[in-house]
Amino acid sequence: MNKIYDCLIIGCGPAGIGAAIALKKANIDVAIIDGTAPGGKVNIAPRVDNYPGFTKIPGPDLAYELYKRLKASNTLLIKDMVNSLIKNDNFILKCENDTYFSKTVILASGTKERKLGLEKEDELLGHGVSYCAICDGHFFKQKDILVVGGGNSALKEAIYLSNLVNHLTLIHRRNEFRGNEKLVEELRNKSNVSILTPYIPIQILGNEMVTGVIIQNVETKENMEIKVDGLFPLVGQIPNTNYIDIPNVKDEWNTVPVDKSMMTSCSGLFAAGDILPRNIRQIYLAEHDGMVAAKSVVEFLNK
Repeated sequence: MNKIYDCLIIGCGPAGIGAAIALKKANIDVAIIDGTAPGGKVNIAPRVDNYPGFTKIPGPDLAYELYKRLKASNTLLIKDMVNSLIKNDNFILKCENDTYFSKTVILASGTKERKLGLEKEDELLGHGVSYCAICDGHFFKQKDILVVGGGNSALKEAIYLSNLVNHLTLIHRRNEFRGNEKLVEELRNKSNVSILTPYIPIQILGNEMVTGVIIQNVETKENMEIKVDGLFPLVGQIPNTNYIDIPNVKDEWNTVPVDKSMMTSCSGLFAAGDILPRNIRQIYLAEHDGMVAAKSVVEFLNK
C-alpha cells in the first residue's frame, strides 16, 4: 500500500523550508518534494540586503544557511518534480519519477522568470541570453551587455554585473523605476553603466550568439540598435503553478489566494511564499508564510 504522508510540501525555497522545520518540531510526518537546489531562487540572488541577521550576504551563501537548517531538522527531501496535483480522498502528487499521497499539502513552489516574448529568445538562451546574473555573469567578463528591467531584483543584478563587464546598458519601459532609488543611484554613479528610459527591446540580433538588440523608445517609437554580447531580461516573475489541477485554487494571474490561515479554497491545501498574490516578495515574508501554514496544517490534522 502506498504511504500517505501527513503533509507534503512542494518547493524547497524559504517558504517550504520554514514550513518543514516547523512541522518537524510538531512531530508531523512531512517531506519536501523539489527537483531543484534547496533554497530556491535565493541561489541566484547576487546579494541579499534585507534578511534578518545579515547586513549583506550572497544569495548562494544564504541558500546554504537555509539548507543547513533543513538538514538539521531531519526533514526528508525528495528530489523529484511535481507534474500534477489532484485531490480525491487524499492529495495525489504525480511526479516525474513516482506518485505520492498526502492528507495535506503546502504549495511553496515560488515563481519562474518572465520572458520578453521575443523571437530568438529561447533559441539563444545560453548563447548570450541569460536570466541569472550570478549563474552566468562570469561568461561576460569585459564584454558589453544589456539588462532589461526596473525592479529591485533587476537593479541588484545589474550592480553585480557592472563589476564584471566592460559596459552595461540598463533599459526600463518607464521613466520612473519600481525599485529602490538608492540602487538606481548606485548604478548611475558607475562609469561603465548607461541607463536609458523609456525603452523596450523589440528584436534580438545574432544567429549563433547574441550580437545586439534593437530597442524602441516607448514615447517616440524611435528604434535604436545596441551592440552587445549578452542580454539579461529581468522583468519579473510568473507563479510556478502549472501543475495544480484542482479547480478554483488559482486566480486569473495564476497566483494562489489564501485565507488568514494560509489555506486555499480547497480544504487541506495551503500555500506560502511567492505564489501568493502580493505586491511585496521578501525572503523573510516567505518564511513567515511557511510557518503560519505549518501551524494551520497541525490544527487541521488535529481536527
